[in-house]
Amino acid sequence: MGVEENIEQQKALYGEPLGVLVHRAAQPLGLSQAATARLLGLSPAMLSHLVNGQRVKIANPAALSRLQALIELSRVAPSLTPPERQDRLAAIGALSADLTTSQQQRPADPDTRVVRRLLRAVASGRELERAATTLADVAPGVAEVLRVYGTGSEEDMQAHLASVRHLLD
Repeated sequence: MGVEENIEQQKALYGEPLGVLVHRAAQPLGLSQAATARLLGLSPAMLSHLVNGQRVKIANPAALSRLQALIELSRVAPSLTPPERQDRLAAIGALSADLTTSQQQRPADPDTRVVRRLLRAVASGRELERAATTLADVAPGVAEVLRVYGTGSEEDMQAHLASVRHLLD
């Protein structure tokens, strides 16, 4: 299978080529491709193959989840101070260190489950995503909460909660 076919498959799987997704996630955060690979838990060579269309998909679900968390972070990065960005990156990095090869998920924090249940009780995932998009320019923090807790994975919720826990104490 050729690179063009692989990129078309990536578009079908992820909505756009992985090269575009990875660049959009890494660029606002000032991450090199090698640093992005380390954060995702992939080898630099594997990430290179993915972004260049030599491979179709990220086979590791944890790495895909970390990419999703990185994309979410990049959306709000302009509104964060450099220390806040570093804290959030560290939370994503800590999340990757907590995962095992068996990909067992930690149970969601009771607080994150309550927030998710509340958001899903009042709106669908599609509605929450539209609301987050609408709020992104005027209230990026609120938009991030809607995306992460409304439509994100358990890992996304855990990483986000870890990155803001100091604000709750």
